[in-house]
Amino acid sequence: MTNLALEQEGSMLDARLDRLPITKQHILWISVLGLVFFVETFDNVMFASLAPAIRNEWGLTIGEIGVLASSVFIGMFIGAVAGGRLSDRFGRRPALVAGCFVFGLGSLGSALAPSPEWLLAFRVVTGIGMQAAIGVLMVMVSEMFPSAKRGRFFTVLTFIGFAGVPITTFTALTIVPSGPSAWRWVFAIGGVGILTALIVLLFVPETVRWQVAHNRNQAATRTVLSLEKAAQERGKVLTEPQSLPPIQTRQKLRELFRGKVLQRLIVMSSAFGIYLFCLVGFQAWIPTILTSRGMSQTAALQFASIVSLATIVGPIIIYFIADKIERKVILFVASVITTSAMLTFAFVSDSTMSLIAAFAASMAATSMTVSFYTYIPEVFPTALRGVGVGAVNGAARVTGFLSGISVAAIYTAWGFQWLYAILAGLFLLAGTIILVFGIRTTNRSLEVVNELEVANASADSLRADKLGTEELNGIRD
Repeated sequence: MTNLALEQEGSMLDARLDRLPITKQHILWISVLGLVFFVETFDNVMFASLAPAIRNEWGLTIGEIGVLASSVFIGMFIGAVAGGRLSDRFGRRPALVAGCFVFGLGSLGSALAPSPEWLLAFRVVTGIGMQAAIGVLMVMVSEMFPSAKRGRFFTVLTFIGFAGVPITTFTALTIVPSGPSAWRWVFAIGGVGILTALIVLLFVPETVRWQVAHNRNQAATRTVLSLEKAAQERGKVLTEPQSLPPIQTRQKLRELFRGKVLQRLIVMSSAFGIYLFCLVGFQAWIPTILTSRGMSQTAALQFASIVSLATIVGPIIIYFIADKIERKVILFVASVITTSAMLTFAFVSDSTMSLIAAFAASMAATSMTVSFYTYIPEVFPTALRGVGVGAVNGAARVTGFLSGISVAAIYTAWGFQWLYAILAGLFLLAGTIILVFGIRTTNRSLEVVNELEVANASADSLRADKLGTEELNGIRD
């Protein structure tokens, strides 16, 4: 079969995938992927709850805790870039399995760390596996589910995953006070990541779009046929698939840094990087800052535990609007709410109002997370989606690393109120960047958003270059 015939067959497979109703396979896949995200989220947020106990056991300063908190972002940077590139080359499924396995090993190592230096090293390993897995999760959900339901499936994924936030904080609240080194048992729970790798191998297939992009149409056809059969067994009538642009199968890494794709990379990296800087500064430091201001360790954990419940409210709200309102509009509105609530949290003295404001800020910030996770993989072509998402996540993890250090410095120099005022302003900046420079993706096929629009932009650029050359030659003549 010629390359043209393969591309045409592949584009039809993508179209057949997009017109499908929800099947039992879709529900199974999102359940397994949600479980993976749950385990990753559990570890991702646990350090904030464990930091006061770790600080007391080893006699660490705020600055040293900041370095430990930031160490995971070094690993996450490596995992984001490497995991994305490997998923483009070898497949989404193998990259996800590898990420889960490495993450589980890092968590177990953290539980056994004999010193802060060893804990730092194992947190880096954990970060590598964690971000490799999370980045591939984002790509898989964007590729596996129909375009008209893609936003809602992301909200289901994040709802399951973010349930790990309150569960983590309440687990820490239960376990940490039980003994001087009890925090180690919370880290050990993260070892479940090894088990999730096996579950993915058993129940989650490779994505159809990756298979099409690598000319593995026979395997992709089997997956599509099984989905169509499941839909028809439920009495669903399948509509005629709409024609879609073919997936570009020969895009090289350098294409990520050219034209329309580069513009999208810059917009996503800057906005998501600023956002993650703020999120880490706000959520991860609440217990440590509250204890530094005189609140007891138990009271600070209770406060954080209540605030953490907001992380499961955000996805519920977004579920009802994800596929009805444009993603970039949702991101901007959520940033405005986050900014307002965070300023209130910083400047009110009443404890009840402070708790309400922190809850509202966390809820809106989580809504931004859901929308970013949906939005980022939508803006990159299939052949570059893994490395594109990885590059955005990698850049964001650098800002996350800087956040851990910067927050400690800002808090020490200027205090609590200035810290959260700065973070509030940066949240608003992230939302504004997306509103002004972001593209429309809601209810649009990935092939239209990427292959067609990027190809048209490239063609326009080539025509402009050709016209410029002809005009220059005319002047010389």
